[in-house]
Amino acid sequence: MIDFAIAYLPLYLKGALVGLGLTAAAMTGALVIGVAVAMGRLSQNPVLRYLTISYVAVFRAVPPLVLLYIVYFGLPAWAVAMESDVLIAIFSPLDNRLLAATLAFSVNAGAYVAEIVRASILSIPADQMEAARSIGMTYPKAMLRIILPQAFRTAFPTLCNEFIIILKGTSLASVIGVTELMRNAQMVASATFRNLEAYVLAALLYVVLVILLQLASTRIERWMGGRGSAARASG
Repeated sequence: MIDFAIAYLPLYLKGALVGLGLTAAAMTGALVIGVAVAMGRLSQNPVLRYLTISYVAVFRAVPPLVLLYIVYFGLPAWAVAMESDVLIAIFSPLDNRLLAATLAFSVNAGAYVAEIVRASILSIPADQMEAARSIGMTYPKAMLRIILPQAFRTAFPTLCNEFIIILKGTSLASVIGVTELMRNAQMVASATFRNLEAYVLAALLYVVLVILLQLASTRIERWMGGRGSAARASG
């Protein structure tokens, strides 16, 4: 096993880097989607509220693997079948495996992030928004400068867990040929017929990555907590 790991570890690490990059891109997309959807869910506009509720309900129900197939195999083929230049222009970039995987994971995770952000916003006392509005702040400005920074601190541990979930979910991207960690493990297993060693090594790397991410998130969370305590003390 040690000789096997030494021989193939560089290939596995390369796949792990691809997976981390895909995770970071998908989490960025999920945060953008999640914050927008959370704002929609808290909106007084009933149409916007029901649209965002429907988004959360649908994309929390669709498995990531199914969504990956729809985005990569379904949408570009559908655009071609419709013979619409506009649809082809919109969906043809999804022939790119990394782009398709990023979009699929972002849309799926965005539904979960939206609920995390919404719950964090609701945990902030309502009088903070009232105080901000009383000194002349607009609702968007108060939300951006007062509410969201506090909500982000509250949501941070759960968002880190979502990042880890996305990282493990990137193994699904191997089904469309993204050369991340799991795909490289499959290729090594096919080339060497040492299936146990190939997949155990991949599992060990996932364990190491998750532990490192957990340690990093814990340190950042403590740092944010310290800053929050210092701000409250100075206030």
